[in-house]
Formats: sequence, C-alpha cells, structure tokens
Amino acid sequence: MRQIGEPPAVPSEQAAVEEVRLFPADHLYLLGVVAAIAIGIGIRAAHLFATNFPLNDGGLFYEMARNLQSDAFKLPETTSYNFADLPFTYPPLGLYLAALLDKLTPFSLVDLFRLLPLLFTSLSIVAFYLLAKRILPSRVAVVAATFAFALVPRSFIWLLMGGGVTRGLGLLMAILALHEMHRTFTTFRMRYAFSAAVFSGLTILSHLETGWFLAFSIAIFFLWFGKERHSVTSSVVVGGSTLLVIAPWMLAVLSAHGTGPFFSANSSGGSVFSGGSVTEYALTSLVRVISTSEPYFPLIGMLGVVGLLSAIKHRLIALPVWWAATILLDVRAFPTFTTIPIAMLAGMAVSDVVIPMLDRGREQWPQLALVRGSNGDTTAPHAQFVAWPGWTTVAVLAALVLYALVGAMLRKPGLGGEGEYLVSLTSGQRVAMHWVDVRTPPDSSFLVVPRSAWQVDKESEWFPVLANRPSVATVQGTEWLPDHGFDDAVSAYDRAWDCGYHTSRCLGLWAESTGKSFDYVYLTRNDRGQCCGTLLESLERDSDYQKVYDGPGGTVFKVVGILPKSTDPQTDDSNS
Repeated sequence: MRQIGEPPAVPSEQAAVEEVRLFPADHLYLLGVVAAIAIGIGIRAAHLFATNFPLNDGGLFYEMARNLQSDAFKLPETTSYNFADLPFTYPPLGLYLAALLDKLTPFSLVDLFRLLPLLFTSLSIVAFYLLAKRILPSRVAVVAATFAFALVPRSFIWLLMGGGVTRGLGLLMAILALHEMHRTFTTFRMRYAFSAAVFSGLTILSHLETGWFLAFSIAIFFLWFGKERHSVTSSVVVGGSTLLVIAPWMLAVLSAHGTGPFFSANSSGGSVFSGGSVTEYALTSLVRVISTSEPYFPLIGMLGVVGLLSAIKHRLIALPVWWAATILLDVRAFPTFTTIPIAMLAGMAVSDVVIPMLDRGREQWPQLALVRGSNGDTTAPHAQFVAWPGWTTVAVLAALVLYALVGAMLRKPGLGGEGEYLVSLTSGQRVAMHWVDVRTPPDSSFLVVPRSAWQVDKESEWFPVLANRPSVATVQGTEWLPDHGFDDAVSAYDRAWDCGYHTSRCLGLWAESTGKSFDYVYLTRNDRGQCCGTLLESLERDSDYQKVYDGPGGTVFKVVGILPKSTDPQTDDSNS
C-alpha cells in the first residue's frame, strides 16, 4: 500500500505497451482496401439491379452491336441506328465484346448492356487502387483514396449506364495504362512500356475521348515521373506500339470515311482553346473546382481541395496539375476523369490532416505506414504492428464514409447530383414502343417530344431501337456527321424540347424551321408523370391530330391534318 505523501508508481514501459491493443499493419491495410472495393461494387450493383433494363442510355451502341452481328462481325461502314446511315466510326472494342458474348453465353444483348458496365466500373476501383498504391505516399492515403473513388458518384454514374459498354471499358483501360506508364517511368524496365502500349491502344479502341484524356495524362506523368533518358525512349516505344494496336481499325475507318468524322466528333467536345462559350465554361469550371456530382455538400470534393496542401507537402504537384489540366482540356467529360486525382488528393487529406487532428496520441497509426516515394518503392520500413485508432477517430471516419455512401445511393431529383439519371425506361414505355413497332406503318416517322437534355434523354435514344421507327429529333450518333450536323441536331432537339411547354402550333413551326417532317407525335410518361402537359392538352383539342395510343408509357398522336406553317415564330400562341 502506498504511504501518504509517496509519489504514485510509474508503470513500466512494457506495462504501457501491454495496455495498447496492437494489430498487424498488413491485415488492417488489406481489410481497408477490400472494404472500399466491396462497398464500391455494392453501390454500383444496387443501382443496376433496381431495374431490369440498361440504365439510361446505350441505344445507339446496342444497335451498333447488332450491326456487327448482322454483318458477321465485319466492321460495317454505316450503322442502321435511327435509319440515318450514320458512319460506323465509333471505337468498336466494347461493341465487339458485347456482340460476341451475346452469341457465346446465355446472356442476351440487353443483359450484357446492363452487366458489362457494372463489371467495368467495378474493375476500375481495383485498377484505381493499383495506381494509387504507386503514387500516394502512405498506405492510409491509399486506403482512403480507394474509399473516395469507390464512393464519389461521378466515378460511376456515366459508366454504369448502358453506354458504359464503351465509356466504362475505356476508363478501365486508361487507368491500367497509366499504371503501366508509371512503372515504366520509375523502374526503367522497357517491358512495362509494351504493356502500357497495349492498354493505351485498348483505351482508344474503346472510347476516343478517354484516349485523349490518357494522352495528356501520360504527358503529365512524363513531366513529373519520367525525368531520365529512358523515359523518352519508353515514351516513343509506347506511342509507336499504340499506333500498331489501333492501326487495323483506324485504317478501315479512314479508308471508308476519311478523317472527316473524327474532326466532326472532336468539335462536339472542346477545350479551353476552343474559344467562345466553351473557353468560358472551361475557365468557370476551373474556378468552381468541384464537379463530383455529390448531392448536398460535396464532401469528397472538399477533401480533395484540402489534399492540395498535402500534395504540396509531399511534392506531388502532379495531382493538382492533373486535376486542373483535365478540366481545361476536356470540357465535356472532365467531371468523370477528374475523380481520379480528386480521390487521391482526398486520400492524402484524410491521411495527413483528418486523422492526425483526431488522433494525435497515436502517431504510429497514421503511418500504417509503408511510405512510398514517387518511384513507387518503399523508402521507409513500415511498422509490423500498429495500435487501433481512438474511438473518436473511428467514429468520425465511419460518419464520413456513411455520409458519402448515402450520397452515392441517392437518385432523387433536385439534390445537386446526377444520381437521378441512373434510371431506365419503364416497362410502360417499352410497351408503348413495342405498340409503335407492331401497329404503325413501317415507313412512318416520329417526333418524340423531349423532356430533358439530349445527353440523358433515354426515351429519344432507345425509341429507334425498340420502336423500329426513325425519331426525327434524336441527337445520338450525329457527332460524326459533317457540316455541323451535330450542332444542327442539338439545336433542333432543344426547340422540340421547348415545344413541350407550348401548344400544338409549335410543332408545325418546328417542322418548318428544321425541315424535318413526322407522321406521329409521342409524349412519354414515366414514374414521375406525363410529359408536356400544355402540349398534350392542345393536341387533344387539335383536329389535325388524332390520339391513337394512351397508356402507362405515354401518349401517341397521329398527324391527320396539315401541319400549320408560319415564317413568323411570334404567331405561335404559346402557353395559350
């Protein structure tokens, strides 16, 4: 018993150690990585299996896959999509894969346009982890970054749709190509240059826009990671070998169509150098910084901003430069591509800022630690055992993951994200389109009145496929047309969208101004209600239109009179 006035006994160092529960560092690291990948796959699967039809878009690619099958897998010169004889110049790798698997497996083509995007975007999480492991300075940063990439909505929203057959495959190949390029630049082994070339070629054969992202990303990697003469040689090898990989497809397309479709497709995107509104949008996006499609507060995006300080500390300036360059050089798709540097920066913010602030008494844990240099090699030995973090730290990190998880699952409109687009055609809409296929003349054409921007107008895109009738306002596929065909199509689409808020007279003015005639008008209806209430009421009263179908999927009117014409748009009795 301690006597009065006697100082308290000081526990031995061994006793203090025994009071702290230690865990194998490798096990915690593996657990974190597996958990991040599993949660990411679960989110994606939950969105996909909420419906039995491809999410949102994919109609154009679906028809192109059928064209490959009907032509005995020879590359056709044109696609039958929308009866428009559009040049078949889209990179065909994903289309070939879907068409072949439809023939070789029990899965239907519709099934594959659901499952392949899920597979590609799920594998992209694994590929991202491999790339982050080579670039980031600690294991904690790698685990946190993998969680960020798995949870940030823009890393999967547009890749999980039916069009992810091409977009998702392209991003997967691009991440793998960047992983191999980093190995090439930091290990000085030429064999990685050839694997990088294969993945680079497959990227271009999957999705041209992702090929552009890959090209300037490799240039950034070269500037920061490839400072030796070997890097110059390996870059030349990668470039030349990539050309060999894509040569058969490129030669076939050039011989059939020349370079025109590629220049037309390029003009539909743009960069900071495009001028006009495109340049203004690029600069505005750079100032706004965050474009992660997170509803409510952009948690992961803000962690990415905080991670800029960590990047400066670790001399990983390549990450913020990569982020900014992607915004400026690819105006149309940068929100998807920037998720890679954003997630890495968010991981560094968690490792270097969040955890040290919350758990200052356990300095060993944040260094979990396998610290890596910019060459991907271990620069300091990692602890074999680490202490479990404090419960405050665990609770805060769990809350961050839970918040991001809820945001990634939300599909409700009006929350500031794009999750609302992860929906498919309703069964009623598919029934309506089937009715059109069997009950209307084969040579009839339709105006599908839009209810959203053309990029997410799944009704307009799938209509030519399921109804087997031309849709005169559909934009998809016109990117390859010459003489500003894409711009004209977008302009006509926007005016048709506007007609949904006006009377039937607007349709006649639209036909006159665009030079496009139609025999039927289709107003869609989905779970959120009927499209175009003002136009619907006007058509029901107009003797020039006859209602021939009305069901859960929408209403179809047949043109039985002469469309009114006027050279003065002001004569349209809009909203009357």
